[in-house]
Parts: sequence; C-alpha cells; structure tokens
Amino acid sequence: MVSSWTKSAQWIWAPNYREEDTHVGRYFLFRKTFQWTALAGVSEFPVHVSADSRYRLYVNGQRASFGPCKGYAEQWHYETVDILPYLKEGENVISARVLRYSFLKPGSSSIIRIELPGLMVYGEIEGLSVATDETWRCVEETSRQIVPYSEWNFILGPPFLSNHERTAEAPELTGWELSGFDDSNWENAIFPFRPAKMLPMTSPWRLAPRPIPALPEVPGRFDRVVKCDSSIAQDQWKSFIERDGPVVIAPGETVTVDIEVSSLTTGFITLQCSGGKGSEVIIHYAECYEKDLGVEVAPFPKPRSKSNRADSSGRLYGIKDFYNVVDGQSEHTFEPFWFRTFRYIQLKITGGGQPLTLRSFTLRENNYPLEITTEIQAGAELDNIWNISLRTLQNCRHETYEDCPFYEQNQFVSDSRLQMLFTYQLSSDDRLARKTLQEFHASQGPDGLIKAQFPAGFRSTQIPQFSLYFVAMVYDHMHYFADAAIVRKYLSTIDGILNHFNERLNEFGLVGRFDRDTWPFIDWVPEWSVPGKIFESCMPRAYTNTGAATFNSLLYIVALMQAAEVCTFVGRNDTAREYTARADALRSAVNRHCYKDGLYLDGPSAKEFSQHSQVFAILSESITGTAAKELMSRTLEDTSLAKCSYSMKFYLFRAVEKVGLYTQSFSNMIEPWRRMIADNLTTWAEFEENARSDCHGWSASPVHEIVTQVFGVSPALPGFKKIRIAPRMELLDSASGTFFTSAADVSVSWTKEGGLEVKATADVDVEVVLDGVSLFQKLEKGKAVAFSRKEVSCWNYV
Repeated sequence: MVSSWTKSAQWIWAPNYREEDTHVGRYFLFRKTFQWTALAGVSEFPVHVSADSRYRLYVNGQRASFGPCKGYAEQWHYETVDILPYLKEGENVISARVLRYSFLKPGSSSIIRIELPGLMVYGEIEGLSVATDETWRCVEETSRQIVPYSEWNFILGPPFLSNHERTAEAPELTGWELSGFDDSNWENAIFPFRPAKMLPMTSPWRLAPRPIPALPEVPGRFDRVVKCDSSIAQDQWKSFIERDGPVVIAPGETVTVDIEVSSLTTGFITLQCSGGKGSEVIIHYAECYEKDLGVEVAPFPKPRSKSNRADSSGRLYGIKDFYNVVDGQSEHTFEPFWFRTFRYIQLKITGGGQPLTLRSFTLRENNYPLEITTEIQAGAELDNIWNISLRTLQNCRHETYEDCPFYEQNQFVSDSRLQMLFTYQLSSDDRLARKTLQEFHASQGPDGLIKAQFPAGFRSTQIPQFSLYFVAMVYDHMHYFADAAIVRKYLSTIDGILNHFNERLNEFGLVGRFDRDTWPFIDWVPEWSVPGKIFESCMPRAYTNTGAATFNSLLYIVALMQAAEVCTFVGRNDTAREYTARADALRSAVNRHCYKDGLYLDGPSAKEFSQHSQVFAILSESITGTAAKELMSRTLEDTSLAKCSYSMKFYLFRAVEKVGLYTQSFSNMIEPWRRMIADNLTTWAEFEENARSDCHGWSASPVHEIVTQVFGVSPALPGFKKIRIAPRMELLDSASGTFFTSAADVSVSWTKEGGLEVKATADVDVEVVLDGVSLFQKLEKGKAVAFSRKEVSCWNYV
C-alpha cells in the first residue's frame, strides 16, 4: 500500500546536469537550513529519504541514514529516520551526499538507476517542513570522483563495483554539512520530473518502505601492523592504529605500511589528517597475500596463485582509493562513500611540501544485523569451521545476499538459495530472504525465466539453470516457515520457470539447448574450461557438441519434485500431479539416453562423466535403492570424475545423505574446509581451483551440515509443526547446541557416557531418531528429556 505522503514528495536535482557527461558516476551535495525550537509533546520527527542512485544523509553533520536500500524501479525503497535526536535550538541543517551512477554507462552492477537522477526528502511537523524543493541548495562535488574504467586493474577481473575513488581535499567544502556554512556560491535545486497536464503520469520512482532494518555501522578495530617500509618504527604505527598517537610523514618521504584485521571484514574506513600540502595517500584493500605476478596492473586477468593467505612475503592485489592533500592548512578527512572489503589494508603515503600528520585511522563494520540464536559447541575443529562459516555469511549479507563482497556484491539465484537456507538455520529473521524472493519474482521475463542476477545495474547475461533454484527457495521457505501466502504468491513464478524448461525438451525428451545469448552454467570445473571462452567453460563438452547436458534435465526433475510438494502444500493437487508426471517422463528419458555402464554420462552419447551428473541422478530419484548407494560409493571413489566445487558440494552432501553413506563419508567430505583453514583463510573461498574470491557465501554449507546432520535438527513437517532430531552422535563423543526453529528453540546435547538430552522453549512435537529408530514424543516447555542409545531397541515407534 502506497503511503499518502508519497503523492506530495518531490524529487530534486542539480541544474545544468547532463547525463552524457558522466563517465561512471558523479557526486552531488545538497543542503537545507531551517530553524528549530523544541515542541512540547513532540517525541520524534520522522523524515523519509531516498535518492537515485545512493545517498548519505546528515543532520547537523551527524550521519543519520544511508540508502536507499537496494531495490528496483517498481519498488524504489526509502528510509525513514527520526531526526529529532540530532536537532538543536536555533539554526539546523539537513544535508545529503548523493552518488549518481550514469544510466548510460555500466556503473555498479548491483545498484539500479533509472533515466532521471534525484534526491527526495520528506518530513513535516507542526508546520515545519524539511521536504526537498527549490529552496534546497546544491553543488557537484568535483573533488570526489569515481576512478574511470580506463584505470581499472583487470588483473582483478571485470569492474563490477565501480566505486573506488580519487578524492582531493576540498577546503572550500569544509563544514558543508554544518550550519553556518556559506553556500552562497551553490545553486538552487530544480525538479527533474514534472507530470504533464491531464496525463495520468506518476513519479518514475515507485516508492516503497525499506523492508529490512538499517545496517548498523559498528566500531571495529585494526588488529596488527604486518610490516612497514619507512623511517617510522613499527611500534609507532601500532600505537597509531590503536589510537594512542599520531604518525607524522616528513616532506618528500614515501612510506608504506600493511595493516591487518583479524578476519576479512566489510566496513567504512576513516582517515583523519592535518597539514601535508601536496601529499598523496593511496589506500589499497586486499583479501590476502598471494603470489607476486611480477606486475601490479594488467589490461587483462592473470592466473593468480594463493596458498598461505597470511604469508606477508607475498603481494597484495585489490582495489585502491586515492586521496590528495591540496591545501593542508587545517584538519581534513578521507572516507570513501561505499563500504570496503578487506583483510589487509596497505597505506602508501608520499609526503608533499609540508609534514602530513595522520591523526587517526578508524573502522566501522557494516553488514545485515541478523540476530543469530543458534549456537553450537562441537569441539575445536567443528567450532572453528562453524565460526568461519558464520563470518563468511555475515560478509555476504548486506542489503541483499551477495555472491562475494570484495569483487561483485551481486545477488545471484543459486548463491542466494543456499545463503537463505543457512539463514533459516541460524535465526528467526527471514526479512532479507523475503526481500530476495520478491526481487527475483519481480525480475521474471516473458520467457518465464527470472534474472540470474538481480537487482542489476545493467542488463547482464542470463543463466537459464539458475531460475530452477528459485523453486528451491520457495520450497525451503515452506519447510522452515510454512507460510502458505508466500507459496501462493510465487507459484505463478514457479509455473513460468518450469514451463520454460518444458518448452526446451528435445526429440529425446531431454532438456535441450538454451537461447544463444545466454550463459549456460553448472559449475566451475577445470575439466570443462575452454581458454578464452568463459561462456563455454562452465558446462561439459557434451552440451556444446550435442546441445544437451544430463545435469540440466536432472536439475529440472529436482525442481519439478520440489514444485509438486509446494503445490500439494497449498492444495494445488492437479498441478502437483502434472509436475510429478513430467518428472517421471524425464527420468525415463535420462535413464534411456544418459546412463551407461553404471554411470550417468554428462550428455547423450557423451564420453565424459562428472560427480554432478551422479549426484543429481540420485537427488532426482532417477536411480534409487541399492543401485543409488552403489553409484554414490563409486562417485566418491572414482578420481576420474570431474569434481563438484565448493558450491556444488552442498548437493554432494545431500546425495550422500540420501543413500545412507553420510556418517562414514563426513570426515573425508569436510576435508576441503580443513585445507582452507590450513591456508589461513578467515572466510571460505569461491572455489578451490581459482584463487579469485576469498569470501563466497555459497561455500558456507558446513552450517547446514552441522545443524541438520551432526546435530540432526530439521523440520519433520513444514514450519516445524513437528521437529526432527536425528543427531549423528557417532561423529562426536560430546556436543551441545541450541537451535532456532519457528516452533521453539531446541537444545540438543550428548556425552559419550550420558546419552542424548533434548529440551525446548515451548511445547513441541518431536521425532527423535537414534540408530535409525524413531520415537515420537511431545516435549514440555523447559523440561529436559534424556534418551539412551542402549534403550533404542525397546522404543515403541511408528
């Protein structure tokens, strides 16, 4: 429902603005002064604010809001902030810095903009208005610029973020966000959009309230000075980062210092200085140390090699901000507009004609404030794996789920499906997940597919198979929250996706070739790589040669199975039967054309085999029973099969679970995460064979394994109407944990001698499974119940 005030809200912009003059993005400053006298009985002054593309709002120089929350044109978000705590008697000023990405250039890949720029502020109280109108003053902040594409270091891959800056100290703007600043040289704002008389035109931004909480900016800390190349002692740098004293750079001196945070972090940095006219500061952000490529920049990606991420004999590669001191007559500050991702920061400072004093260097960590209620104690190794997994997910969770925070910050369907599922196992807060479902639903095109990446700042290449993971998103939410309204809302989206794949069945009854302008993608697999042809490098050669890959049909079957279940959940039984029949027909086609000598081929008549085809043959129930178990054993043992990467290992775990080989396979299957720990990663990497991203949410599947398999807590019925507790006690001599479910928080613990103990915070029905035997029981609120494995044979079970 649209709020009535949105009809009155006006958008403003700077006069004489030309979109075609923008290379990537430009910054603009806006301010409005007003008089304030405290009003009796007034306890808040709510102000709504939004912008195209992004804003930072200040009230009397204090940070008040950052947004708008990522969305899309038909659901353009605004924030509501209470500015009363920031007000003072007399003159006040409300101001905003706005980054406008060009509509004509790529810009940031995850921030949408429309044809018009704009800032909208709306707030009225007792006759006082701070709403944007033509009395607001504005100026372009030419001293702050996005570094152009021509200077991008393509060693890092494509310039997805487009937000690193070249900033010069601007003495004429000092105090621009404070009252008393002289803005007489600024211009009055204009209205970039005016409806035409008698036409039913509405604002191009369809305003909607922010659906998730504001992201807090929490004080963080720099933990260590790794090394420095300067006349300044390392202990002095240590005091500096601990805020115990300044550092002075002598005129003409060049210094370099590497600073570490204990684990990879996302946040805003602030460098406060004084003096130093003519000095330059380069701030270099990196995920880790890696092998020196022999060059610092290149016009194309280079193969990169990472081993021990903390080996400071290596080199740092990453994005850079540049800060130039022009005047240096007073204190001055550099803070990038967008948050940065880093484990290491290198400061390279070249002194100018006078000493530059570095007064402080601070960090405000920034991510989605998920309240995690699930906690585990499972021994040193699993606790460490758990904590790294949580840190990985935290860094990939801001206003959307993100594939990786360092390089892209894009919300992909396949990545988000896993991150959402892991969220459900940690917290009752599903607001970000609901936002994600809505966004992908809104991205659906006339061909039935949803966009693989959304929100998106530009049209990106479609990945057809990713749409099938949306079905899994709805399926997962149904199981964890049993919200029938959510399922019904997205059934039409599911129907469109499944029909797209049904229309692509070939003469063999298999999913055939996708449109030529798409990027068919299964996984990052070295055996599938084609040098110089990335859009052919994530599929088996069978697809390129014959137009069909077995995996595509198997993934479609899994989606049909999930869709049938969600349809049954809301009473759409005829559609469920239709989807079941489609799945049956596909299974027959796959087994007829893609199965040979006990293995599933990667395509009809192909000579290639992969774990992916075997895993999804099992998950799709194209093979069952003893045959499936034998296939899984062979899949784990056969070193000639193309291997699943970190993301696909989640599905490998599911197949092993499905055939009953989980317990005996767990230690070997967790080995890739052990190797990452041995290489000193503090978050999980994207995949093993490519050393690009050191933080990827899809690699945090140990969360799922620890919750649903080691401790065995999962919904036995949608919405945890019944809770299944099936711990694999043979994996650990002792363990304990408290787990979120939508019915109650459940505590599970065991010791080698004492057996299993279960407790819940509400009356709940549980199915406790030990050694394959089930006991159905009602737990009373707060009352612990003990179960002994010795007594299993005496249980009465259904």
